[in-house]
Formats: sequence, C-alpha cells, structure tokens
Amino acid sequence: MHTEQQAAAIRAEVSRIEGRRGRGKAYPLSLRRKAASYYCARREQGASQRDIGLELGICFQTLHRWATQLDVTPHVPTLAPTFERVEVIELPASAPQRGPFVVRGPSGLLIEGLDLDSLVELIRRLS
Repeated sequence: MHTEQQAAAIRAEVSRIEGRRGRGKAYPLSLRRKAASYYCARREQGASQRDIGLELGICFQTLHRWATQLDVTPHVPTLAPTFERVEVIELPASAPQRGPFVVRGPSGLLIEGLDLDSLVELIRRLS
C-alpha cells in the first residue's frame, strides 16, 4: 500500500475509534502496531517525527513511545557533528576582493553580508 494510502487508512481508523474510545482508554493494539510500523518506515525514509505525527493525526511523542514499546523502533542513523580542518591563507593585495560572503551552518544557521575581514574573524573565533 502506498504511503499516503497507509496514512489515510490509519487516520480513518483513529477517527472511528476516537468517538468510542473515551479518555484514558488505550488505542487497540492492532492500531498501535500499524501506526508504529508506519512511523518507523517513514523515519527510515527521512521524514521528521513532527511530519509523521501530522500525517497520522497522532502526537509524534505517542508514535515514538508506541514504536519503542512494541520494539519496532526505526533504524535512523544519527549523524555526529564533524569538523573539517581548514586553512586560512593570506591573499595577495592584488587579489580581487569578493563578497559579501554567506556562511551556512548546521540547523539552518545563516550569516549573510560578511566582508572578507569579518569572515576571517568569524573563522578565527570559531576555531
């Protein structure tokens, strides 16, 4: 079954159950297994937990808990932050100055409009 169809089927089942479930009553094990399997498959495809929760209409923390409890946790490799060695070299005075520079970092960090001296100072302070 296609991913969108799976999500729609799980959402529909959640909607049917919601009216009959009542506060404090657990979702049926069959639904929890489907949702947990879907969650894990989507995580392995690179989808964010938040997006998966929105696709199913179930809080992503609940999905993660179900996946852990039912032992169907996704095998999503975690990327450890790495550093690359860089070398800052002196440019000859006759070299053309380019800029403004843009620095893109992890987690969406974006610094725009740096001139060469500011860029060099940023790199010096970060090292």
